[in-house]
Amino acid sequence: MKALNAAAQQSYDERARLRNKYMKASTADGRKGKLPMGVRWWLKYIMIARGKSPFTNLTESSALNAKIEAEQLLMDFVIWMMTTAPSGVQISAKTAQKYVNQLRNWHLKEMRTELCGDLERHHIKALIGELASTIQQPAPKKRWGVRTQDLAKVLRLYLSSDSIEDVNWSAALAVGFCGLMRGAEFAVQDGETFNHLKHLTRADLKIYINSQGQKEAIIMMRPAKGQASQGKWTPLTLGGGGSLVDPVALLERMLALDPVPPEMESTTPLFRRGNLRAIKVTEVRQLIKVLMGMIGWDPEKFGAHSLRIGGATAAMEGNLPPDVIRVAGRWSSDCYRIYTKATLGGTARIARVVGSTPFEDMERYDFSEEGIELLLTPLERQSLGAPTIDADMLADVSAAEEED
Repeated sequence: MKALNAAAQQSYDERARLRNKYMKASTADGRKGKLPMGVRWWLKYIMIARGKSPFTNLTESSALNAKIEAEQLLMDFVIWMMTTAPSGVQISAKTAQKYVNQLRNWHLKEMRTELCGDLERHHIKALIGELASTIQQPAPKKRWGVRTQDLAKVLRLYLSSDSIEDVNWSAALAVGFCGLMRGAEFAVQDGETFNHLKHLTRADLKIYINSQGQKEAIIMMRPAKGQASQGKWTPLTLGGGGSLVDPVALLERMLALDPVPPEMESTTPLFRRGNLRAIKVTEVRQLIKVLMGMIGWDPEKFGAHSLRIGGATAAMEGNLPPDVIRVAGRWSSDCYRIYTKATLGGTARIARVVGSTPFEDMERYDFSEEGIELLLTPLERQSLGAPTIDADMLADVSAAEEED
């Protein structure tokens, strides 16, 4: 009632001023008002329910009380989202955290300051964690992996090898699949602006011929999870020659059809659209859905993470050792093995095996937590000569990525 009373007391001129101010802000990113969902809900909640400004001007030197007040307002927003299902669908803890991140990034972009000043973010994370433990969470979305043979088919049928934009997309999808990449590792996350220090550029790619005469590529990248460093220090090695999907050949075709002057390589997105901007995770998700729908699969079963799921499944089907798959996929558990197990030739072989191995996954096939129970036990898989996968990897392979 307090918020409604405050709204009722506003004058016509004041409401008009607020509408003009915030509608201008909503289009400031050039997306014609199509802001990330977290920002849209924030604008609605803060303006309509609370009668406050969605912006703060807090800095490191601001009063602590002001920072705490902003943090508490953000907490109220999170509680409201997770307890009232404003869209009619229960918002999960994972989605709530994603919305908070979108909001923080948007505020930083618009105001050049943090929404809550320089306060640490652990209070919000703790709040979301507590809400998740007390409120029944919605069932996770079920995602299917893109199969090697299906990816090869759609690349051949629907993406032209003579179109600059299509060759960028073909290379991006092949690299994401064979490199077991998360969407945010080869595309720009929603709500972010391309940053050559963080996102992939043409300068991060090197193609060469190894000592056995095979073509390989190295992409210097920054893993999307578990890495505090802002630099790109993790090498992704891709071997060419996949019989179904060959990421190196597609990268070469992209460079031939869409060249960049050497002096611009370090600031040019590795994969870009016809308007020269970096591809976005949203666009990756949409394209995968469209392509899979065009060959008869339910588009709703697919997302950006389907490339990573499919690539890991092809690696399993190709009898690659679990340790090698873990290293190639940059899973956090047993990360020491990255230094003791990974070799240039070994990691390059991953892409060749993944790009050459078709597979039939179970239930076409369920990789949700329920579906994992249908997988063979480690003992059964060993008896068949197949590799075993630990819980950490299954949890990552089975779950939809945050951007999904």
